[in-house]
Amino acid sequence: MSQERRLLGERYQVESSIGKGGMAQVYRGTDTVLNRTVAIKVLGPQYASDDAFVERFRREAQAAARLNHPNVVSVYDTGSDGPVHYIVMEYVAGKTLAQILAEGDHLQPERAAEIASQVAGALSFAHAAGIVHRDIKPGNIMITPAGEVKVMDFGIARAASSEPLTQTATVLGTASYLSPEQAQGGAVDARSDIYSLGIVLYEMLTGKPPFVADSAVAVAFKHVSEPPVHPSDVRPGIPPDLEAIVLKAIAKNPANRYATADEMREDLERFLAGRPVLATPVLAGGETTTVFDEGPARTAVMTTPVAEEEDEGEGRSRAWIAILVGVVLAILLGLALFFLAKSLIGSTPTVSVPKVTGLPVQAAQLKLEDANLKSKVVFKASGKPKGQVIKQDPAAGEDVEKNSTVTLTVSGGQKQVAVPDLTGLSLADATTKLTENQLELGSEISSSSSDTVEKNHIISTRPTPGTQVDVGTAIDYVLSTGPSAISVPDETCKPFAQALSDIQARQLKASDGGQDPNGPNKNCPNSNSVSRTDPPAGTELHAGDTVTIFRSSALPTTPPTTPPTTGPTTGPTTGTSGPSSSGP
Repeated sequence: MSQERRLLGERYQVESSIGKGGMAQVYRGTDTVLNRTVAIKVLGPQYASDDAFVERFRREAQAAARLNHPNVVSVYDTGSDGPVHYIVMEYVAGKTLAQILAEGDHLQPERAAEIASQVAGALSFAHAAGIVHRDIKPGNIMITPAGEVKVMDFGIARAASSEPLTQTATVLGTASYLSPEQAQGGAVDARSDIYSLGIVLYEMLTGKPPFVADSAVAVAFKHVSEPPVHPSDVRPGIPPDLEAIVLKAIAKNPANRYATADEMREDLERFLAGRPVLATPVLAGGETTTVFDEGPARTAVMTTPVAEEEDEGEGRSRAWIAILVGVVLAILLGLALFFLAKSLIGSTPTVSVPKVTGLPVQAAQLKLEDANLKSKVVFKASGKPKGQVIKQDPAAGEDVEKNSTVTLTVSGGQKQVAVPDLTGLSLADATTKLTENQLELGSEISSSSSDTVEKNHIISTRPTPGTQVDVGTAIDYVLSTGPSAISVPDETCKPFAQALSDIQARQLKASDGGQDPNGPNKNCPNSNSVSRTDPPAGTELHAGDTVTIFRSSALPTTPPTTPPTTGPTTGPTTGTSGPSSSGP
């Protein structure tokens, strides 16, 4: 149910949604008492009725509220309003680092080092307070318009006050930024955050994280087993000292990373100041990538020097007897203490395994953690939503020892295949090819003329060929209507040579039909001009079709008409030239 426009705790006005996480929705709101803009994080309704999740949500607020640091988003208040549980936080204007990287591909080395230094400072403060973030990624790093860095979302952080920081991790985090020990369900501590920050720094410098694959399980496997390509091989020009910092931070063995976030911050500050860094990358030396448990310290054998060598014989024998008696007494004392402790403590306590199938993996792991159980994650392709727990072992309801491990089989999403190239295929052939690739023929997006693809054959598809899609995806297509139509031009009375050129320019064939058998065109008296074409002007044809050009016949010539003439007139002629002369 939407929380927008609701007043929480008679104080906080919920206004609009600004983000969503795995367990909560974040809204922009107003503190009506202090009249300031705040961010309000509301626990999802599907978790609000679960006491374990509500308690986890409150612990998050308590943990984050302890982190009063300029590079950490501040927590102002927390509370409940009926079934709604919320946390009120500092509202940070700006963009996430993920948004900035999406807009600009990568950052300049100095700017990347500045951002990483501020994040390392925030992590150092959190670690000193006993809190490991466990989900450092560009989406959880805000950059204000003034360039200030704010780390947010301690939703899957763990406080040392409730659990040791070195216990087996039970939160998956985000695949592209997981430390190898998180990917293996191993021990997580402050160095896991350092690894994730190193991956973020790598992405800021190159434009992409070092490990990319089609599924989360494949990315996690690369974190564990593959060495990263050096940043300068991806984008030449990265300063060697900054690259050394990155490679040390993302060492697969935690022992080879920076021991603390503050150490990493100090090295970043040395780089920014132009001084030599202390980072000594170890990746090139064949670093171990599969074992992350440092294990207990080995037992040391103490030797006691002898001040003066006793006389051989009796003195040495007495010494050995004393040692032997001491060992026997120690063993007997140890056994006595063992049985005494066993009788006092009794059998190992057990807990009932809760049902977590069907839950998102993060929610399932938190639920197991609250039941004093650990978890191990195994990915498997399936038709279930990606990240959902599809199987658990032991099953729900079984009694197991406290701190036992429950194996979670998590859906990695549908198996993905590449879209084949269907260009030029008929619908029947396209259907066959898609079926072979476990895909389906979708709907016709549109139709378009084509001079290269014949009618009723496919011009293009959506998604495009080569795109990775889930098995069973329907592939839509654009269908050809054949070559585009060409209109016959009107060449009447034009010179024959011009008409021939015009028609050929339209990719039509021109044929000389000679003099027009229909007779002369009175509008075209020139015998070398065009009388008409067949087909006539305006007819729609296709490239290569023939147009016959007829020449106009010359019009017949006739003599000019003259008025009729009359014969000579007879009779006397009257003259007017002057008086007649008479003789004398």
